Amino acid sequence: MASGTTAAACVLIAALLLAACGESKADPQPLEVEGGTYIALGDSLSAGVGASAPETTFVALVRQHMGTDVELMNLGHSGDTSSDLLEHGHLDEAVEAIEVRNSDADESNDVRLVTLEIGGNDLLRIYFSLVQTGVCPNVETTLENPECSAALRDALDSFQPNFESMVEALRQAGPDVPLVLMTLYNPFSFLGRVGELGELSLNGQAGSPFPEGLNDIILSVAAEHQGVTVADQFAAFADKAAELISSDFIHPNDAGYRAMADAIIAAMPE
Repeated sequence: MASGTTAAACVLIAALLLAACGESKADPQPLEVEGGTYIALGDSLSAGVGASAPETTFVALVRQHMGTDVELMNLGHSGDTSSDLLEHGHLDEAVEAIEVRNSDADESNDVRLVTLEIGGNDLLRIYFSLVQTGVCPNVETTLENPECSAALRDALDSFQPNFESMVEALRQAGPDVPLVLMTLYNPFSFLGRVGELGELSLNGQAGSPFPEGLNDIILSVAAEHQGVTVADQFAAFADKAAELISSDFIHPNDAGYRAMADAIIAAMPE
């Protein structure tokens, strides 16, 4: 009786152990890694010019959406053109951070998102030098005056290879790192003929020497790369620029930065 009872107990214990091991293999607990890094690349928009406080910028709002334990690396620099972003070392800094952080043993510092907005100052140089001075005040003059059309052509032609270089470098550094590109909004859309000139510069005009604008370049480059999405800031500001632009008539106010953040969050992979 005793030996039979002992044998039965051993069988029962063995069965329980096997069941427990089987359950463990069938239901593995996922490893949750918290933290990570968000890199923002761009100009004064990433720097947050026009916001009432640092926490109301689109960069801060996107980081808040990701979690307060996410480290922010804000490489936005006011006044940068697409050439400046390449030459000042901001892109190199982002690429190095991705390569180092995403290849070390510490998963909690991995770069989990990069946002890139650039190009506004490429066009604003034309605005300040030729539009505000009355040389190229509207679409008609810009298309007819060789000085005006040459300035816009040079801006678009120099922006495209610069932008392609940025996106290519970021994809090579981290092929699996989500990259959100941004189209540009038209801050002058409520200012009549100047707004029409902004529309030409950003979205082009069929039948003109500029069938495609700067936003078309951004969309085209995005379509050529895996893991790249676009936050359409032009659409986010369409018909609402007067409500979303700050008193300098160029940068967003707090509501504008909120709209930018919402567009980015909607474009982020889940």
